[in-house]
Amino acid sequence: MSGVKIQKVGHTEPETRRPVTRRRSMRTFPRGVMKGTRTRGGSNEIVPVKDPARPPPVRKGTLRILTKKGAEVRRRTIKKTVSDMNDSVVRASLKKSNINIGPKTPAHIAREILEGGMEAGMIVGK
Repeated sequence: MSGVKIQKVGHTEPETRRPVTRRRSMRTFPRGVMKGTRTRGGSNEIVPVKDPARPPPVRKGTLRILTKKGAEVRRRTIKKTVSDMNDSVVRASLKKSNINIGPKTPAHIAREILEGGMEAGMIVGK
């Protein structure tokens, strides 16, 4: 009689539960601004990153798509950065990024070229 199941009336099987293991979330320290710890001479030293405002490295072939608000904020910050620079710094940053402009080019046009290049991602600020 392999197809018959015998069940006692009023009897329930005891539930067996495995103990729940909880993982500790370590969100702040390892994922923060700090790279990690290095040991020098037996003491742990926390080494900060060079520029915490810099975005994380992007893999080749990926595009950063900004929202409308993100693009506006980026445009405003670039405009403010360029307006804070003096004319010689603007010309030096254009020269550094291999964009040649003539010496007689007016300052406001050089600033527009720099803003456009920074907004397009061709020129790195500072």
